[in-house]
Amino acid sequence: MATKSFQADFKFNSKSSVKLLEAIEKSKKVDHRIDKKVKNVRDKDTINSIMGSFLGKQ
Repeated sequence: MATKSFQADFKFNSKSSVKLLEAIEKSKKVDHRIDKKVKNVRDKDTINSIMGSFLGKQ
């Protein structure tokens, strides 16, 4: 699988600073919740099994 890497240089000037401030003022707080049970997995075999099923290798 090929991946592409993108890099961009941005210039920060007075015009862009005004637009940034406007965007910050218009932004809304988002409340994220996870409604599923979460389990920490540290066992290497379990992780490999999960990743294998995710990638269709099981």
